[in-house]
Amino acid sequence: MKLVHLKKFARDVKKNSYRPAAVCLGFLCLLLVAGLITRTYLCDHSEWGTEMALLQTSNNNQSKEIDQLQTSNTDLIREKNQLETRCNKLTRERDQLQTSYSNLVEEKDQLQTSYRPTRYNNLVEEKDQLQTSFNNLTSYNNLEEEKDQLQTSYNNLVEEKDQLQTRYNNLVKDKDQLQTSYNNLVEEKDHYNNLVEEKDQLQTSYNNLKDQLQTSYNNLVEEKDQLQTSYNNLVEEYNNLTRRYLYDHFQKGWVHFNHSFYYISSVKKNWNESRNDCLQRGADLVIIDSEEKQSFTERLPDRIWIGLKYNESTEWKWVDETLLTQRYWLHGEPNGVEKDEHCVEIKRNNDDKGWNDAPCTVTKTWICEKKVAL
Repeated sequence: MKLVHLKKFARDVKKNSYRPAAVCLGFLCLLLVAGLITRTYLCDHSEWGTEMALLQTSNNNQSKEIDQLQTSNTDLIREKNQLETRCNKLTRERDQLQTSYSNLVEEKDQLQTSYRPTRYNNLVEEKDQLQTSFNNLTSYNNLEEEKDQLQTSYNNLVEEKDQLQTRYNNLVKDKDQLQTSYNNLVEEKDHYNNLVEEKDQLQTSYNNLKDQLQTSYNNLVEEKDQLQTSYNNLVEEYNNLTRRYLYDHFQKGWVHFNHSFYYISSVKKNWNESRNDCLQRGADLVIIDSEEKQSFTERLPDRIWIGLKYNESTEWKWVDETLLTQRYWLHGEPNGVEKDEHCVEIKRNNDDKGWNDAPCTVTKTWICEKKVAL
């Protein structure tokens, strides 16, 4: 539409330039016809000379006027050429602006696809305003003014285009960051899916193992019940045997104390014979290695052999070959090692009762100890 208006303006300029020249030529033709008619008329009269002079004068005047008109026509042609030159320049500038406008419209469309609708609407509104302003161009002066306005608008559009480009670049950067985040999320999702799959596999394995363990547990419970029954039977049998064993020993004169059986003789023998008797009974002379045993033996009859004997190489030694560590001697004892008092008895001395060394050949009662686990 802008191109149509410019072409129409050029045609009007050309038409206005040739119109004065045509009028002048027509007027000159009329003057020549009038002169010929006048000359013919004057030839028929006596005043032909006078009229010729007048005609000559008139002709000269007309020649001057023709020269003036020619000069005016030349000036008009020159002005017309100048106007055409300026019109062509404006046309070229118009074309350049049109090209720039088209490029901006294209860039606007491209940016519109990646930017918000508000900016697009602003560009459309500015385009419509430019279109309206361009349609309102009616003269050369208006074209100059509109050209400046278009240049200003073009500069504004370029600035806005740069701003939009900057925002577009920022949006592209944000889009890349979002893409990176999305890729990370996809990777985490895949990892999560793998974990879920592994969890399902573990759950299946757990269920299978649970079933196996439950079966094993049930079997173990059943075996445990069987073992408990067997254990109860064995305990009952053991208790019966223990009761029978205790009864047999009680019948034979044995006394039970602190997981051991003790036999107190009713006859007297020397230390070696006393020990042999104990060995024949599956026992040995008592070993007193605790406060409890000492208290127990102190309640027994007086002057009774125990399993402690002196050995010159090892000093005092129990019948199980262990050395003496805990001692419960009477006051002043032992005192007869040089007198061959190499064996030990339990003896009461006034209110005190403890150990006393005595010759091994002396006959005394004795106490045997048989250790059992009941």
